Amino acid sequence: MRKSSRHRPAGSRYRRLIIIVLAVLVTGCAFFIPLLPHIASASQSVTYLVGQLAEEDIYASRDFIYVDRERTEERRLAAERAVLPIASLNLRLTSLSYARLDIFSKLLLGDSDRREGDLYTFLGSEDLVDRRNLLQRLFLLSEEELAYYVATLNETASMVLSRGLMAHESYERIAGDGYDSFHLEMGLQSHGDERDSLDDVLTKQNLDDLLFAYLRGYIRQQRSFQPQLIIDTLVLLLENNLIYDEAKTLSLRAQARTNVEEVRIAIPKNTKLVSRDTPLTANQVRMLEAMNERSFLYTPTQLLARAIFTIMVTLVGGRMFLLFAKGHFRSELYLILALSALLISTLLIGLIGWLLGGAVLDSHLPVLLAPMFILQITDEKRLAFITSLMISSYVALLPTSSMMTFFFSIATGSLVLWTFQSARRRLDTLSNWAYGAITTSFAALVTNMLVGLDAHLYLPLVFGTVINVTVSMILVDVTVPIFERVLNIPTSYRLLEISREDNPLLERMAQVAQGSFTHSRHVAELSYAAAKTVGANALLARVGAMFHDIGKSDHPEYFIENQTEENKHDDIKPSLSVAIIKSHVKLGVEKGREAGLPQEVLDIIGQHHGNDVIQFFYSEAIKEAQERSGDVNIEDYSYNNEIPQTKEAAVVMLADVVEAATRTMKKPTHSKYQKMIRKLIMGKVDRGQLKDSGLSLTDLDRIEEVFLQQIIGRDHQRIEYPQEEE
Repeated sequence: MRKSSRHRPAGSRYRRLIIIVLAVLVTGCAFFIPLLPHIASASQSVTYLVGQLAEEDIYASRDFIYVDRERTEERRLAAERAVLPIASLNLRLTSLSYARLDIFSKLLLGDSDRREGDLYTFLGSEDLVDRRNLLQRLFLLSEEELAYYVATLNETASMVLSRGLMAHESYERIAGDGYDSFHLEMGLQSHGDERDSLDDVLTKQNLDDLLFAYLRGYIRQQRSFQPQLIIDTLVLLLENNLIYDEAKTLSLRAQARTNVEEVRIAIPKNTKLVSRDTPLTANQVRMLEAMNERSFLYTPTQLLARAIFTIMVTLVGGRMFLLFAKGHFRSELYLILALSALLISTLLIGLIGWLLGGAVLDSHLPVLLAPMFILQITDEKRLAFITSLMISSYVALLPTSSMMTFFFSIATGSLVLWTFQSARRRLDTLSNWAYGAITTSFAALVTNMLVGLDAHLYLPLVFGTVINVTVSMILVDVTVPIFERVLNIPTSYRLLEISREDNPLLERMAQVAQGSFTHSRHVAELSYAAAKTVGANALLARVGAMFHDIGKSDHPEYFIENQTEENKHDDIKPSLSVAIIKSHVKLGVEKGREAGLPQEVLDIIGQHHGNDVIQFFYSEAIKEAQERSGDVNIEDYSYNNEIPQTKEAAVVMLADVVEAATRTMKKPTHSKYQKMIRKLIMGKVDRGQLKDSGLSLTDLDRIEEVFLQQIIGRDHQRIEYPQEEE
């Protein structure tokens, strides 16, 4: 759900348009609702709308300054755009790279008997992984070739580090912002107005393109010289030392924006602003509003500050929301739901303020509805907290707010999110309500005591807080099932619902493919435990594992776990066997889509084999080809699916192969299981099946340990431990 272009919705452009509209609406409500009491009480207050017909000629009743917001914003954006990205060479990372090169060179030219062990030890100590099999290729070189290689390596590395090696993510970020150049700072000095071209920047991804021609010149001195060895070594050993200083860049852009003065237009008194029976334009409406600003109790500066504040809250909050939801193909949908919840909350705040007038307490504000809704929909507390932060910032502008209203909202929202757990039973909902009511009431009392709330208001405050939590939970429990069903969102409730064994897909698999069904249940147990230990969505992994082999229901007899005595594959060619085996993935996705499974579950079904080779039939095909002196294309004997894009899909892939392989082991022991699990996991790593999953090597170690414990628990009655063998 991170990198696949398939996950980009077809209506992404329309979703962005909806996001913009909702953001404008939320910002507008957050800005104007706190002003409504003042506007309503202003004796000379008049509301003007774009397109409204003027009932009379309108003249400027006074001299006033009109701020042309559009031209001001254009100039500020241009000033921001003029500030190029700032990058600098990091001395520490440069020194680290040189140190690695020095040690690597010495070990490579050192004792040949210890060379291999020392080099692998060095790579391990530096947490470096030789993905390109560099060392094995270097060990094939002669001593003379090694010496020439080391000399060339140091010269090339010095050139690369002096020019700077930038992280590919930083390069993409700068390019994605539309810049083709940047400023390179050297120590306390910069290049002034000089621009460094982004096309000349070296990254580990473009070293092949930019260095290969440069290195070919060394072939003239040694014909056996291999430029690719130098490039692979640089990729392995060098740290990215050209650092994009995004914080400083943003600071300079903010400063440039601040330095741009507003475009102010002076309107003299008695200037005709609007003619009778003509529709008001947006520009005329803004002039009339500027003229009538004296009707407000806020000064123009305060109004401007409030507008900027609400815009910043919306923009920064939306940006943070997308940042934390980055990689999820539903990120834009989740932001739409969050903005919709915020819009409804701000409208409810305005309604409550209108009904209660000046008697509004902090506990009356519906600040919990939006965060609780987002928590239930996304199961992401970080996204819910950002929503809570945004609504808390908006309510701080209310005329009835005290200096502690913001902290009250943040405290109650944070406590609710902290105490709430995914509800899987009725009792969970009740306990969530109890914990939420108690903790938020305590927070409400503490924050309001700090501002000297009268004692006779303590009970109404607590009562209002409990009602607030209760009503918010009821509204969330009513609306979430509607959204999860209409939008097919895999909430906890939805996942539990579809994973019941009376689900038609699972029920049919249990009837016609009992072996596959039993295998899927064991894979689900492994996946659930492994996903929990690496911080993935354990319930999603479990449900995905339950459905990952539903495509086998159509031809169960061709899969070994469903066979008793006869093996159907003995009578057909390996190529046909492979076609049948491969088809279960596509069939599974189609069946899941027809059954309305969430896209996240379909992704797990479609990715649980990746594009890995079907080793058994590939080996059989090779044997047949050797007998008739033919060739075998490995791609014909490999799955043609997408490799896992999420931790959950990767966990199911690993659990699938581990469960199947360990079940066939003869006379299993603890050490045999451990070796086999390690071999299976590292095999997937070596074949590139996990490179897009987001799993780290530490995660894989944890998964291996969990698998080992689970498999031992499954087969505890028949495995032999080392003590028993002795």
